[in-house]
Amino acid sequence: TGYINKSLLTLGHVVMKLSERDSGHVPYRNSKLTRILQNSLSGQAAVAVVCCVSPSSKNLEETISTLKFASRAKRIKASVKINYD
Repeated sequence: TGYINKSLLTLGHVVMKLSERDSGHVPYRNSKLTRILQNSLSGQAAVAVVCCVSPSSKNLEETISTLKFASRAKRIKASVKINYD
């Protein structure tokens, strides 16, 4: 589970960087997951993100974290273009 957690943490960092206006370096190469998703996340594809939350008070902290991630992901501006290669 260590690699999964690292990949999800890195995905969060990438989404945060992409959602900022002056993001600077985006750390795609910090995990295999973000490296695989690099073309999709960088605006070269249409992407749909589905976030699942729980109404249970036991999962409040995780639900808030998920909603913050979804909010950042929503702010990513993609310019989809046709790749003729």
